[in-house]
Amino acid sequence: MVPLKTHKKYKKTLILLSLLITSVLLTLQISLPSNKLTASGDVGTQVGGILTGNTTWTAENSPYIITDTIQIPEDVNLTIESGVTITVQSSVSTMFLINGFIMAHGNSTNQIIFDGNVNSNFFKTNHPVATGFVDLDYCVIRNGLSAFWFDNTGSFNLTNSELSDLSQESYLWYPSQDVFIEYNTFTNTSGIKIGTDDYSSNTTGIVLVKYNLFLNNKGYIINNFASYGLSKTFVNNNSFTGTSGVILEVEQTSTTADMDASQNYWGITNTTIIDSMIYDKNDDVSCSSYINYLPLLDVPDPDTPIPPTPTPSPTPTETPTPTPTPSPTPSLTPSPTPTDTQTPTTSENPSSTSIPSTTLTVTPTPTSSETSDSTSNQINNQTPNPSTAHAIPEISPLVAITILLGGSSIGAIMLWRTKKTKRP
Repeated sequence: MVPLKTHKKYKKTLILLSLLITSVLLTLQISLPSNKLTASGDVGTQVGGILTGNTTWTAENSPYIITDTIQIPEDVNLTIESGVTITVQSSVSTMFLINGFIMAHGNSTNQIIFDGNVNSNFFKTNHPVATGFVDLDYCVIRNGLSAFWFDNTGSFNLTNSELSDLSQESYLWYPSQDVFIEYNTFTNTSGIKIGTDDYSSNTTGIVLVKYNLFLNNKGYIINNFASYGLSKTFVNNNSFTGTSGVILEVEQTSTTADMDASQNYWGITNTTIIDSMIYDKNDDVSCSSYINYLPLLDVPDPDTPIPPTPTPSPTPTETPTPTPTPSPTPSLTPSPTPTDTQTPTTSENPSSTSIPSTTLTVTPTPTSSETSDSTSNQINNQTPNPSTAHAIPEISPLVAITILLGGSSIGAIMLWRTKKTKRP
């Protein structure tokens, strides 16, 4: 029969072993990086389909990923907070189909970003006579097809925004309210085609394209295809930089059109060159009007965005070529007059001209201890690649307590079985 003291000793040993295992696992959990998968909510908010009521997209739930065209019915408002980013899946050809209202107001330090993923249009209306209205301020519209396509009487405001890399033209078809496209930067974008009319609800029927910077246009910038009644398109106080080809035009065969393009900065004052960048009745009698572009601005309007200053490529620093140290001019050592008994020894230079010796720089061979220190430093300076690290599963406190209790229970059972076996 095993003495009682021995049983107690076994029991204490098992309990201590369980505690040791639990401590090791908890230590690994604390010291090793987390290997948890990112929750789907951290990736973004997926949206799509018809909005059934007024909706606000918040910065907290950004980014928003459009999986199906967002349709906004009449009298429904979509409000987008500053700082929100909106992207779209490549299978979606239009981000927003609008009969209601979109208000997206960012600010100068926290813009709203719309990214078209190369393949998508941004804002489009869809109704015979729509009340749709889009109001964008301090937004970024980039990497897509057309910025807006209003093929009915919807209205559109675009201010203080940046548009870039848009491969298709935008379109305004007789907006029912005055349209303001002002203080924006257009970079590498296609143009805007505009038709206007003076509806009873909008007796002026004007579109104002003012105080904008246009950089690197794709084709025309503004096309006026119609202006009925008193309506008109004003293109003033803009800067045209890095532009080429025809950039302002009245559409051929239009029955009526009216564009005023005075007070713009072209970067040149040569009217012959500017005439070649304008297409109107001077070029084709089928056009209904002339585009007035005088007077010109000698300098950009101070309210127009300033072109970004290109970052100069750093000039490579030339590696100085070391100036070779000139070899010393050998001095002629007069040869002694030979005598019949003189015999040159092997240590004498047989030549009468002394040759300068070449100095060799010998790099000392590191001792074994130095080599060991260098190798150690290289190993210590290496940063482990986290992608090759083996993930160790995390242990929750509940699991740790379970292990502890389980170990104690196992120890008690083993003690009981030992005692039972040893009993005579």
